[in-house]
Amino acid sequence: MLDPSHPIWRHALAFDVAPPSSDQGLPIGDGLIGASLWSDGRPLTLSLDRADLWDLRPIPEYEGPDYRWDVVAEAHRAGEHDRLKTLLEAPYDRAGPTRLSAGRLELDFPSPAVRWRLERATGVARVDFGDGAVLEGFITAAGSVGRLKVQGAAPVARLVTPPFAGPPEGLAPAGGFSLSRHNAWDLGYPPPFRLTGDDVEGFVQDGFGGFAFAVALTWKTAGADWLAAWRIETGDAADPRLGTHAISIARAALNRDFDDDARDAAAWWADYWSRGRVTLPEVAVEQTYYAGLSQFGAAARRGRPPAALQGVWTTDDGRLPPWKGDYHHDLNTQMTYWPAYAGDQLEAGLGFLDWLWLTREACEDWTRRFYGVDGLNAPMTADLANRQIGGWRQYTHSVSTGAWLAHHFHLHWRYSQDGGFLADRAYPYLSAVCRFVEAISEVRDTEGFRSVALSSSPEVGDNRPEAWFAQFTNYDLTLFHWVLGAAADMAEALRLSGDAGHWRRVQGELPPFRLSDTGELLVAADVAYPGHHRHFSHALGVHPLATFAGIDGPGAARRIARATVAGVDAASGDFWMGYSHAWAAALSARIGDGETARRRLVGFSEAFVFPNGFHANGDWRGRGYGKAPFGAFTLEGAMGASDAVQTMLLQSTPGTLRLFPALPADWSTVSFDGLRADGAILVSAAIEQGRLARVSLNPQARARITVALRDRAPALELDLRAGTAVELDAGSLAALEAAQAMAW
Repeated sequence: MLDPSHPIWRHALAFDVAPPSSDQGLPIGDGLIGASLWSDGRPLTLSLDRADLWDLRPIPEYEGPDYRWDVVAEAHRAGEHDRLKTLLEAPYDRAGPTRLSAGRLELDFPSPAVRWRLERATGVARVDFGDGAVLEGFITAAGSVGRLKVQGAAPVARLVTPPFAGPPEGLAPAGGFSLSRHNAWDLGYPPPFRLTGDDVEGFVQDGFGGFAFAVALTWKTAGADWLAAWRIETGDAADPRLGTHAISIARAALNRDFDDDARDAAAWWADYWSRGRVTLPEVAVEQTYYAGLSQFGAAARRGRPPAALQGVWTTDDGRLPPWKGDYHHDLNTQMTYWPAYAGDQLEAGLGFLDWLWLTREACEDWTRRFYGVDGLNAPMTADLANRQIGGWRQYTHSVSTGAWLAHHFHLHWRYSQDGGFLADRAYPYLSAVCRFVEAISEVRDTEGFRSVALSSSPEVGDNRPEAWFAQFTNYDLTLFHWVLGAAADMAEALRLSGDAGHWRRVQGELPPFRLSDTGELLVAADVAYPGHHRHFSHALGVHPLATFAGIDGPGAARRIARATVAGVDAASGDFWMGYSHAWAAALSARIGDGETARRRLVGFSEAFVFPNGFHANGDWRGRGYGKAPFGAFTLEGAMGASDAVQTMLLQSTPGTLRLFPALPADWSTVSFDGLRADGAILVSAAIEQGRLARVSLNPQARARITVALRDRAPALELDLRAGTAVELDAGSLAALEAAQAMAW
């Protein structure tokens, strides 16, 4: 059982107004299946989802003779922009490929619902009704089955199929904003095959290319309780047993004791919450931290597909999901997994890395076909198989997407110190990316530096012609520099000195970074960051890459970091999204500015978060934080906010550990337990009444580190042995407090 003093008990979702849509419902999930509970009980609606429900139809344009990097570059230089839109962007405007909804379960109750609650500590959702009836629901800890129990009134239950065969009469859309131009029926699927019985209801839906899925609901009465279980199964449309298999799994779950399954689910969540505990003096910021981690725990688990744009809660409004519910690799997938490392959720993070590893051959094949070189790059918008599905041409075909994805392999190695992972997964992936980087940048510019035919900086310039640059953007350049340097570090750790020297030589042939007169990173030469813009692609060297260390590192790097973040802080933010505020908070935290980091997080929670904690992208409440008012749910903003909190509390680089680097002045009492640092060190620390009260270090691998407090100079050098915990004594705590402030 989870410690009753854990802060997560303070942050249950609770409201007494009916959630009006699936995007604002109570979210439950286990990384494979999910459900959102919403509406007023007449009916109560559970919008159902499974992460691998995908229409994977191919894109003919991407198999044609003109689909080549050299052809694209020449067409761009010739001004053939309409041709490029037709070739690279038009496919994304078609209905498929896309994520799919699994439909919904509707429960009619005699009395309306009056209270909705999700206990984030246990993963159990509860709805109370006016006549005293109570519904509880959760996803089982094993087996991926949804379970329901109703005390006091047996509802009338029915499964509603997604409207693939056409808009059914009387369909009540969930509402909300969708950026899809298509309804579900635009995919052209046949009507579902219905399954019925005395205690069961279900359907089998055929999709594209022989894919099919089945949804089954079964129920029974046990004394005064009505019990139900539901399951979503995927398979081959030619398999006549698909529907009966889903039914048998649901029935087996129904025959288990409901309370036993609930305890097992609570035990899973207790283990999850035992890592990365944070206690803050500001309730709104603490709640933001745990809201993001709650969604992460429900959407990102090893052995399941990685979290796409909406995780396991695909929008249920009769249309296809916003942005097709796909894998966006220009920020979204990366930010979603940022909290895995300092938050000590490495196992969950491996779900993403396993998928990137398993799909690397598809990426290598695409790299050879499109770019005409060996190595590995990745499409920026991808389907479940990590295949290119198109969109704005400058970013979907960016030369540096693979390098940014490689960052997660590097982070897992640094935070785990797993030598086997380094040798078998991380270095092979990074070296494949570096082979591509070397090949694609072989042409030299007029100064003799490496260059690329076209460069971009998501999402500056949208999809206008000027969004492609003839010279390196700082986004591409930073990622090329970073991945080559990281691969060299890995090669040295593996004693591959020849590889290390080679990657460093290639890195040394890249041009210098483009800086403004004030020393901040530009988008590209003579192109400043547009202050209204939502994406800080020019600044990813400050966070998350820490190429330009905001507190630690050489003075020149610190000055670049501070100048770049000052440029972001001075921006109008008119068209920032919620994730922009989360990222801006982390950027401020990187340079030790806790006041601004806190302000960004408060703005994020006030304007860009639905009542259930989901990131709404736009300022949907109209609080004056931006001019994009829509509420299109995507997952990454909440996780980015959690990462920003971690960055305020702990920053680490190889050999350096910095405690509480970015606290607001009035945070006089704050603590964290079990955050993870670079070098595989579990760290716990507390400040009480403004003074450092305790620090403990639990190294999982041998490490020699320097320790610093806030923005002060490092004051301690420690040689840590694996498995030997260290509790700093009073003298060491005093030395950290007394260290002279670092001069910028």
